[in-house]
Amino acid sequence: MRVNRALPYAIGLLALFGAASCGSPDALSPEAIASAPVASRMEISVSGTTITPPPTQVELGVGQALELTVTVDHDDELHAHGFNGAEADLKAGKPTTVRLVGTESGVFEVETHDPALTILTVAVR
Repeated sequence: MRVNRALPYAIGLLALFGAASCGSPDALSPEAIASAPVASRMEISVSGTTITPPPTQVELGVGQALELTVTVDHDDELHAHGFNGAEADLKAGKPTTVRLVGTESGVFEVETHDPALTILTVAVR
């Protein structure tokens, strides 16, 4: 009988330690993200549905930052997948700079919302 009472506690401990071990040991600390070196700078303009320069892929190392300045001809919103949901309000004619830090490997899109345009992809390696 005693073993049966201990079983739920043992399962709970295993679940707790199992979940704790799922965290990425390579995850960047908030300090590392804030001080990430700028590896690349880009300026992009959007006029209607025309993106200048044309959409391309930027290579970025984990722990490196991309400084992206976007100018649009109408109010819009910028969204960067894979960068902790980085978003920025874009105002017509006003350059907006966002800093994107590669915290995990993958290929991620940076896009506007209205119209929905992919202005850039970022490959974090």
